[in-house]
Amino acid sequence: MIKLPRPPGPKQLLDPAKDVDQERSEALKFYQALADAKSEFTFKIYRQPYVKSAIEQIFSQKCAYCETRYVVTQPVDVEHFRPKGAVKVGKKKRVGYYWLASEWTNLLPSCIRCNRSNTYVLPNKKKITMGKANFFPLQDETKRASQPGEESNEEPLLLNPCHDEPSEHLKFTEDGAVQPLMDSKGVPSAKGEKSIYVYALCRPELVEERAKHAKSILAQIKRVNRALANIEKYPNDPQFEEDFERELGVLEEFLKPEKQYVALARQLTADFLQWLEKQR
Repeated sequence: MIKLPRPPGPKQLLDPAKDVDQERSEALKFYQALADAKSEFTFKIYRQPYVKSAIEQIFSQKCAYCETRYVVTQPVDVEHFRPKGAVKVGKKKRVGYYWLASEWTNLLPSCIRCNRSNTYVLPNKKKITMGKANFFPLQDETKRASQPGEESNEEPLLLNPCHDEPSEHLKFTEDGAVQPLMDSKGVPSAKGEKSIYVYALCRPELVEERAKHAKSILAQIKRVNRALANIEKYPNDPQFEEDFERELGVLEEFLKPEKQYVALARQLTADFLQWLEKQR
């Protein structure tokens, strides 16, 4: 997961046409008359092709949570950061953020593994059910919004890829694992810890893919190092300078926002690139 700025959304949402206004009005009436969360309104606007297309462009056809390119591996859901129809609080289900169902800033692309509930077997043989589904944990449950505008008082315990800097909450390792970042007192980030499990960022197959990616990154760092050593050994040979620039360019490709697992790449290369900058 990396932080990406969210540009203005599709005109159809920001300058609402009659159908957008009508759906919001109908949803408001539906939920205001609802006594519990057993029924849900049928939302349609967020499913429109222009919404999916705009979101895919921002996130380069990657899942906003795990950074996997879903166009290759699996379907994508147009996901609501704050659940639209219902939200699960503990074992209870309550009315969700229906007024944000077609709100541009509440929409993200998510692969079905991050967004839907699945049971996984972790390396310690423990079975665990993960996936965002209708979860939206808060720091203080008493501040949960029940009507439009109140969401500004909430303190979400989930990372929002368009607002939070994941590197301040998550730590990726060479073996593909992810852990909540510890502060100076050794206390793990609550937002990082909760996000890992709600988004299923520690699911085995994802860890395995990140490990493969990490192996490629570390191998490329070695190539850059070898190229630098050749320059130092043969300072007057322009061929070695060209080799170095080429290998460095390959390493920098891993850091481009459109690539998979950029958060991992940034953390694995940070110290090396800082050191390299001092050498040149």
